[in-house]
Amino acid sequence: MDGWAHYLTPTAAQRRLGMVCLGAGHKREDDPCPPRVLTSYAAVFVVEGRGWLEWGHGPRRAELSASSLFWLFPGVPHTYGPHGAGWQEIWLLFEGPAAAAYEELGYLSRSEPVVRLADPFPARAALDRLLDRCRQERPGTEVEAAHAVHSLILGVRNSRSSQDSDGDTAVLAALREGACRPLSVHEHAHRLGLSLASLRRAVRRGGGCSPKEYVLRIRLNRAKELLAESDLTIAEIARRVGHDDAAYFTRMFSRRAGMPPGAFRRQQRRPRQPSAR
Repeated sequence: MDGWAHYLTPTAAQRRLGMVCLGAGHKREDDPCPPRVLTSYAAVFVVEGRGWLEWGHGPRRAELSASSLFWLFPGVPHTYGPHGAGWQEIWLLFEGPAAAAYEELGYLSRSEPVVRLADPFPARAALDRLLDRCRQERPGTEVEAAHAVHSLILGVRNSRSSQDSDGDTAVLAALREGACRPLSVHEHAHRLGLSLASLRRAVRRGGGCSPKEYVLRIRLNRAKELLAESDLTIAEIARRVGHDDAAYFTRMFSRRAGMPPGAFRRQQRRPRQPSAR
């Protein structure tokens, strides 16, 4: 084995940002990683070569090739390594509430940890930036390294190769288009020609939440726009976003936005200039 590694010990204030990088490195490896369990998250990017990953209590196994990236999760047993003549890898360790939130949103998947990138450039650029920040060890390195981890997760999400990605995008667009119609999730699925299970899978993959939550967020966003920009009454706005019961809309809005619709309008409305005569 030959390569380079650097470890970081973030401060309490840096941890309050929600994401911290604990270490990163770039190495050539000829031997497998022995079976282990991490207490943090990790990512490994295969720069060149081929290999394998085993994870879980099964365990499950996946084959790896150049430009593959795989996530490792706290508490999940795993081992991995190269075939034949070895490989080159870039690795990093990270943790924090933001990492757990990315997992909850579906950006990191314990059941499908291997990502075969259609376009590896965004992920590789984020990793190179992370390694560069760690090498420099200048003030702010820990914050910049955490930012690079965010960029990596988003880059992988946006460039992963998935036969479902185009279909998911189309489903989300169609759901957004009809979100303010007074329809149930079952009725939305029927409108889109999907089973309820297929709709749920597509929205979970593409939006990181359930269809009900996705529709609710679209309705709330539209309601906020109307409160800030129009003179419609709250009852009229409720109907515009799919709620016939204005009282229910007010309770739901207050719970999700942290204030009643009227208070949101007062905060966000700008005084209108009198029209010139």
